[in-house]
Amino acid sequence: MNDKLSHLKKLYEDGYRCIYYDSANENTFSVYLKNFEMERSEVVELQDPTEFNELRSYIDGFNFK
Repeated sequence: MNDKLSHLKKLYEDGYRCIYYDSANENTFSVYLKNFEMERSEVVELQDPTEFNELRSYIDGFNFK
């Protein structure tokens, strides 16, 4: 698994949530995350569409508590 994808999953497990994502071009995906409890945000860029799809699948399958 890619380091950036692992980092994104760790952020998600630490309470960050995806608030927006976009693609500036067909090879760069920007993922905007925010932790509402700590009022912090983070932006991570992925270069591979497959990694971005893996992240979306992860988010869709995440159980919210």
